[in-house]
Amino acid sequence: MRNAIIDEVYGIMKKNKDSYFLTGDLGYNTLEKIEKDFPGRFINVGIAEQNMIGIASGLALSGKKVFVYSIIPFLIMRCFEQIRNDVCYHDLDVTLLGSGSGLTYGILGSTHFALEDLAILRSLPNMTIFSPADEMDAKLGIKFSENFHHPLYVRIGLREEAKIHQHPYDFKFGKGVVIQKGKDLVFFVTGTLMEEAIKASKIIEEEKGLTSTIIDIHTIKPLDKELILKEIQGKKAAITVEEHGKIGGLGSAVSEIVSEFCLGIKVIRIGTDDKFIKTIGTRSFLRKYLQLDSQGIKKRIMDFLK
Repeated sequence: MRNAIIDEVYGIMKKNKDSYFLTGDLGYNTLEKIEKDFPGRFINVGIAEQNMIGIASGLALSGKKVFVYSIIPFLIMRCFEQIRNDVCYHDLDVTLLGSGSGLTYGILGSTHFALEDLAILRSLPNMTIFSPADEMDAKLGIKFSENFHHPLYVRIGLREEAKIHQHPYDFKFGKGVVIQKGKDLVFFVTGTLMEEAIKASKIIEEEKGLTSTIIDIHTIKPLDKELILKEIQGKKAAITVEEHGKIGGLGSAVSEIVSEFCLGIKVIRIGTDDKFIKTIGTRSFLRKYLQLDSQGIKKRIMDFLK
């Protein structure tokens, strides 16, 4: 996914001479082509991420389109004040490319997990949050962003992700995509857990005979309220699935809509619990450990429905 995003950014920079790319001393084996071909518009700020956001904001205020790349905890947690006061307050054309969504950097421990970023950025006016499920989502979203001139956060998975979308589709920020249709349950999924959610739905159908609608919510903000309200009707339960904490992410966003419209449907929020994860390991190991793999998702849903 990451390489596909960088390739699309490269295409935008090739066409737009007023575009810039900033990094905080990261991107080895990823950003070399941008650095080589656009040396005057590639800035390695060094390990000074807060300054990097300030520089990006200054460039954007001068009419430039700016991409900023770093690992999510360094880019979002460390720079929240600058993102809030410099980027969002001025509604600037700055795209934050956050590398390592969720548990991607599992072997580096809790300091490198990205399980609070959606909650943090959902609170900021003018911020659009894009969390692609696969490479197709990612490429279409970056292409769409070429003519999007507001603060944008892109939540990037690093590894080879499962192919969810077989063909290009009419992409828009804030518009979810129906992956499959069913009559009993509805899954709202964001990011790279989509493959596990699809597998879980198949297990539930085989074991319990319950069929599921699955929606790719690639944009957390703005949220596709119209699609959520439509697809939730007549279902036994709504399930949100995200590689993020249960507090403040997709689960909270969907629950806000359900409570606002008094739909009388149960929302099962599947994410990480409200505690620090002190176990380390690969992402696949941690997903299984935290019941975020297909079997864990299935178990959580069936326990809840009992």
